[in-house]
Order: sequence, then C-alpha cells, then structure tokens
Amino acid sequence: MKTKAYLLALIGFVAFSMASCSDDDDDSTVSVTGISIDASTLEIEVGSGSTLTASLEPDGAEGDIYWESSDATVATVTNGFVYGISEGTATISATSGAYSATCEVTVIPETVDLADMDSSLWGSNYYLISLDEATYDYISDKVVEDFRVNDESTFLYVWNGFDAGTSSGLNFYDQSESWVSLQVSDGAGWSGAGFFVDSLYGEIDMTDMYSNPDDYVFHIGLKSSEESSYLLIFSNGSSEFKVCLGSSAYVDGDVTYEPYADFSRDGEWHAIEIPLSYFHEQGFYYDTTFSNVNILAFLAGSTGGTTIDFDAMFFYEKTY
Repeated sequence: MKTKAYLLALIGFVAFSMASCSDDDDDSTVSVTGISIDASTLEIEVGSGSTLTASLEPDGAEGDIYWESSDATVATVTNGFVYGISEGTATISATSGAYSATCEVTVIPETVDLADMDSSLWGSNYYLISLDEATYDYISDKVVEDFRVNDESTFLYVWNGFDAGTSSGLNFYDQSESWVSLQVSDGAGWSGAGFFVDSLYGEIDMTDMYSNPDDYVFHIGLKSSEESSYLLIFSNGSSEFKVCLGSSAYVDGDVTYEPYADFSRDGEWHAIEIPLSYFHEQGFYYDTTFSNVNILAFLAGSTGGTTIDFDAMFFYEKTY
C-alpha cells in the first residue's frame, strides 16, 4: 500500500510539474517594446521595387506588423515590398501596436537602357536643343554643344499666341519628364516661340557639321491628334532656314512652304529627321561660329486650340 501511495504521489508531482512548465511557457511570450526598419531612406526607379525588413524589439518579440505608404500614387508597399509608381517621395511605415518606424522613399525615373532605346541615341557628336535629363546622362560623353534651356544663358521665349499645354505622361524616350507643350490661344493672330542662346553662353561652334553634311541630321520628336503644320526656323547668326513639318503647306508672309515631312496624328510620339545636306541644298550652312541667336524657333499658325508637342530636338552624327 505504501508503494502504491508513493507511486500516486510521484505521478501527481510530475503532472503538477508539467502543468507548471506549461504555465511558465505561456507567460514567457516577449512583449514588443519597439520596431525598426533596416533602412531609413530608399531610392527606387519607376516600375521597380525593393524589399524593406522590419524587426520587432527586443529580440524574440512577437506581433503583427502592418505596412502603409503615405502616398500610394508614388510608391506602394505590400509586406515590406516597396514598388515605385511615379516620380516623387513617400513615407513607408511599419507599425506593430503602439510602435512604428518609417523609411523615406524617393522614386526616380526609370533608367534608360540604351540597347533598347531609339536608334537616334546610337550616334555621336550631339548638339542638343531639347532632351530629358535621364537620356542625357547616357549620351553626355557624346555631347558637343548643350543649348537646352537653363534660364541663365539659354531660354525658351514665347513671343505671341501660345498658352501652356499639358506635358504629362511619358516623353519621346519613354521617360516621365516633361517636354515642350504649347497650345495656340483662341483669337491669336499668329503664334511663335524660340530657343534663344544669348551671349552668356559664349561662341556656338557647329562647323564640324558643315564639313560633314552627309553624316549629320536634325532630329525632332512630335505628337498630335490634330491636323496642323509647323514652321521650324533655324539661325546661324547671319541667315535663317525655314522648313515646314505637317499635313499642309505653311504660309509665312508672302512665302508658302510645302511640307518637308508629316507624321501620324494618333497622339503618339513620332520622329522626323532632316539631313543636314538638305539644309545645304537650301543655301543654309553652319560654316562659322556665332552667338546670341534663336538657335531654333517655330510658328504654329493661328488656329485656336492647336497643340504643339516637341521633344528630343538635336543635331547628331549618324554613325550606324
């Protein structure tokens, strides 16, 4: 009987000990006292993503983590994976209970893959009038002259008859950077604007193009949904060359300019290239240095509501 009583007591002790251990395990859950993210800042491109990792404090703490973006039009976040939607900044937060941590995310334009780009970027010796910064970075070592607007020595002046157009979306090279977009004002007698390079820029030297006219072209990107024509005006400091692009002739004063080329009016970007040899055929040359001129100007007629969208304007040497 004593043996039986002893065994029963022992079994009871073991059961009590196991129950006590179980109770201790339940009480051993580590409470959350803070949260952190493995990066305080993050830079990603439009259309790409990166993963952030949040850690609860102290080590071994357990709890749910909730992710949120301050601006889902710029960047979204799902379980720590941040995806770039459009250029800008957004704050990504990770929250657990009363604790939260943040990461400042900057979304930049998508990197230009030159191998996938338009062939107009495969050349050399670029003389730029209009080009976005991301694309410029890829050809910067091939730029001879940079006339792009900086509002210090190079300007875009609107002379008459234009209102600001809308330059949202992707430009000629599929970058989310703006371009020249102007709309002819209602009641405008005429409309015109120009890219002016003043004396602060210094001497403009495009004489290499004069020596190799068969190798160079002028490139321009255009888009429109309307039938219209534009007159481009080039200057070398002593003379001008005018060429019409569009669906019909352009009348400037007493002179009628027949279209050199047209493009599809589907609201998409299209390119036109004019060989420098054509400039020479019309008696226009870049044979000396010059300064303080409208390197390129344009007229867009007087039809109210007509929109002119220009991008990717430059001379370059076709080496392919």
